[in-house]
Amino acid sequence: MKKINIGGLNFEILITQKTILKRIFEISQQLQIKYKNDWPLFIIVLNGAVVFANQLLSYLDSKIESMSIKAHSYDGLKSTGNVFIDHCDYSVVKNKSIVIIEDIVDSGLTLNFLKDELLDNGALSVECVTLLFKKSKYKYQNKPKYIGFHIGDEFVVGYGMDYNQAGRGLKNIYKQIL
Repeated sequence: MKKINIGGLNFEILITQKTILKRIFEISQQLQIKYKNDWPLFIIVLNGAVVFANQLLSYLDSKIESMSIKAHSYDGLKSTGNVFIDHCDYSVVKNKSIVIIEDIVDSGLTLNFLKDELLDNGALSVECVTLLFKKSKYKYQNKPKYIGFHIGDEFVVGYGMDYNQAGRGLKNIYKQIL
């Protein structure tokens, strides 16, 4: 199994690009069935979800609307316990159904903060599609509606996810070797 080193941490492949692409296509089919011609506004959480979002949205109707939001709660390997929003145009969400696109949902802190923010600013509904979900760490009642893969507590990089801004461009998802 291919091993890599990023910032002094060792990683091995957890999910291959082929498996990722197959699952993203399956999720796109679920979204096609649910929304048909009544598409929500897709909000991409930067920076990590960009790779996943680009692939997912490429399978969907070209008429859909999307925007990005810069939100984060992590510094290195640990959550800060606070959510920071660097950019969000709340005027766009008013009276719209929203689907948040996340790369990974673990504790749910960022996701639930964003849901509350969007609803408080006039969104009609808020759902989430995430590539990875850490069910054992999730602390909230409503989990993401669409989940690519359930994973354990491992720290991951690749396919948009990073360790201190490194590793985002990896085509596979790697887990840290302890």
